[in-house]
Amino acid sequence: MNQKWALFSFKGRMRRRDYWLYSIPVLLMIMPVFLYTSPENFSQNPLLETLSLVIMGFVTWASTALNVKRLHDRNKSAWWIILTFLPVIGPIFVIIELGILDGTAGPNQYGPDPKGRGAPPSSGTPSSGQPSDKAEKDSVTIEM
Repeated sequence: MNQKWALFSFKGRMRRRDYWLYSIPVLLMIMPVFLYTSPENFSQNPLLETLSLVIMGFVTWASTALNVKRLHDRNKSAWWIILTFLPVIGPIFVIIELGILDGTAGPNQYGPDPKGRGAPPSSGTPSSGQPSDKAEKDSVTIEM
């Protein structure tokens, strides 16, 4: 998976596993901003203020991109992201809808299934008649 696509793009679908693998580090980036900045520090240190704003901007953009791709995987419009800003309902919606529930099986209007469900099965034999590397990796032969 491409990190640039995961953190900056609003197109496509994202699996739950990848959502959590990107969301947790992104959210951990904001923790020092909340812990070490206060209104008193902002007026005294313009560098700290600028750095905090850059980090908050990145975290906002990246989490919005991640949430939109998870909504797309659930076959929901990006407009559903408005629910994430509600005080009590927002965190519950994010945890259940985006973090726990499985995405739509097969392709939907936002793209192919990131898990590959609903894709046409491949025969595993290219035109040369030899099994492909992917077919060898995905299959197991048990001889008795």
